[in-house]
Amino acid sequence: MEKNNRKYRVCFIDYIWYVAERFSEREHNNLNGGRLLFMCWLFAILIPVIIPIAFRYLGCIIALAAVIPICFLPSLFCKLRYTAGRRTALREHYRDMKRPVRRLITIILVAFALTIADFILMFHLGFIHWGK
Repeated sequence: MEKNNRKYRVCFIDYIWYVAERFSEREHNNLNGGRLLFMCWLFAILIPVIIPIAFRYLGCIIALAAVIPICFLPSLFCKLRYTAGRRTALREHYRDMKRPVRRLITIILVAFALTIADFILMFHLGFIHWGK
């Protein structure tokens, strides 16, 4: 009985996950919450920020050995975080959500803008440069 009464804290990552899950249920497609979190992680954080820094300071072999396991963090995170109880709590918390398609498009556009801004910043700071 106590397990059902647990209070879950909802954060922005839960919102992103739930919007994608709701869209996936509605449209019957393959874009679920875990995949959207993976894509945001990969394109907005890992590729423009972590990979250039790792290759610059760690070298090629060590950077590859460090970056490959980091790629799988979102899938491990989703498996551990989104249990049946948390899913039920998120459905209850966001039960009045309307227009998940517009929210999903907004999330994707913000992630794309963040990716572009990260690349510009990394070029400006010198972590990424054109090869000669």
